[in-house]
Amino acid sequence: MTENTTASMRIKSFFAASVEQAIQEARQELGPDAMLITSRRSSPEARNLGAYEVVFGLQSTSAKGSKPRAAAPSADLSGELQNLRAQLQEIKSTLQGPRSPEQATPDAEELFSQLVSLDLSRNVARDVVAAAVQMRDQLSLGSSSPALSLQSYAAELVAKRLRFAPNLPEQTLETGKVIVFIGPAGAGKTTTLIKLAIREGLANRLSLRILSIDPYRVAAHEKLRSFAGIIGVGFTAVNSVQEFAGAVEESRIKSVVLVDTPGYSPSEIAQVKEIAGCLERTPNKQVHLVLPASMKRESMARAIRDYAAFQPDYLLFTKLDETDSQGAIVSTALEADKPLSFFASGQNIPEDLEPASAPALLASVFRRETEEAVSAA
Repeated sequence: MTENTTASMRIKSFFAASVEQAIQEARQELGPDAMLITSRRSSPEARNLGAYEVVFGLQSTSAKGSKPRAAAPSADLSGELQNLRAQLQEIKSTLQGPRSPEQATPDAEELFSQLVSLDLSRNVARDVVAAAVQMRDQLSLGSSSPALSLQSYAAELVAKRLRFAPNLPEQTLETGKVIVFIGPAGAGKTTTLIKLAIREGLANRLSLRILSIDPYRVAAHEKLRSFAGIIGVGFTAVNSVQEFAGAVEESRIKSVVLVDTPGYSPSEIAQVKEIAGCLERTPNKQVHLVLPASMKRESMARAIRDYAAFQPDYLLFTKLDETDSQGAIVSTALEADKPLSFFASGQNIPEDLEPASAPALLASVFRRETEEAVSAA
């Protein structure tokens, strides 16, 4: 262990074979008022002292060697301490699952790095690896057959945790189902609505009507009006939220009412609440948040927060052909705990639309392990 003393704080490093052991030694020597500053693997030159180093600080106004007098941490220091404790918890659980940090296996570390590199959040990657290690350990007890790879267990777990929407015809036995498409500008809401109208609506002989609501752009309806005319579906342009409720009621004689909403830029997101409030009062509705798969995970998370006022039921991802990995989709679906409805992978109408499924989603994340995992799910 090493020690430094300043006029206000005594700082000391403790080395041990595990983080928990080092913390225990620090608490025994410094007492309960000592604050954890950081924890990390030991540097190569200090590895002989222990595999892990934890650094503690203790407030003191006395000289070195005299009895320290604890001081209450400031609000900022308290917040930082919470962050450091979260880091410590991640060290304990990331990669190893139920194992302790010093028992980390190379395949767990490799899998964690792989998942993070594919744009899964560290929290999701940590939980998946931990559960995969636990599953492998449990299933291998008393078994003479060789264990599957850790990636196979992880793929099986993710396949089981992901949720998917039922097929549209199964949801439309009653008249007047209102399906609403929301999402950022450029996400592909309008094109996806047309694809869905043809692929799931007309193909299953459901009577349809399309509503386009946009109080801010008068010409915004024209593309959808043209498509509706081509496929022979009724169309209503709604230019205000006041008109919307009446338009929905008039359309309820149809099996399905498809609603297109405007996309908002980050500077316009405050306008979401106006239409969301109107939709909240609409019965028998189903809301799909449309996001491009090419979005970064952080942008997907922000969009989910921005459109939370709509209370989306499903996530619908477009532009899957514009990204090589769907790791961000997996992470977003698990973190948001929302079922997935459809995947769109191009501009062809209606071919480039299919119901969301685990094989299509996991193929780019787990690759060779996907087929085996999904069949076991």
